Amino acid sequence: MTRAGLNKILSVAHQNNTNQEITGILVYDRGHFFQVLEGEYNDVESVFARIQVDKRHCRVNRIISHSIQRRYFEGWKMGFYNLDETEEFDFYKLKKCMKSLQDVSTISEMQNLAQYALKIFIGLKENSVSQPEDLVGG
Repeated sequence: MTRAGLNKILSVAHQNNTNQEITGILVYDRGHFFQVLEGEYNDVESVFARIQVDKRHCRVNRIISHSIQRRYFEGWKMGFYNLDETEEFDFYKLKKCMKSLQDVSTISEMQNLAQYALKIFIGLKENSVSQPEDLVGG
């Protein structure tokens, strides 16, 4: 996917998420996406339902869904990291995790890897001095 295509996805996500008060992060790696959505239950379900029926997507899977006490990505209408291009952080472990998500065969393995990736994303948010969408750049 081109940088322009990724920027368009991010722009639409920002607009839609602002309207529904959704926050989260989108990670792109070699043609695959990993996304975290936060918000009111019905709003998150609405966004996820839209993603599922969008013909541009295939193999959309919900890996983890649970209530949280506070948002991890507060203020990020849709943070974004492109693992193909980002050099600001050592993404080796996350890249390995993303590749592993494509290869696992059980829901339990997938959930464990997703929890691990979520911890990395939360760490990125806590240590970030700029919005991750700034990393997309032109």
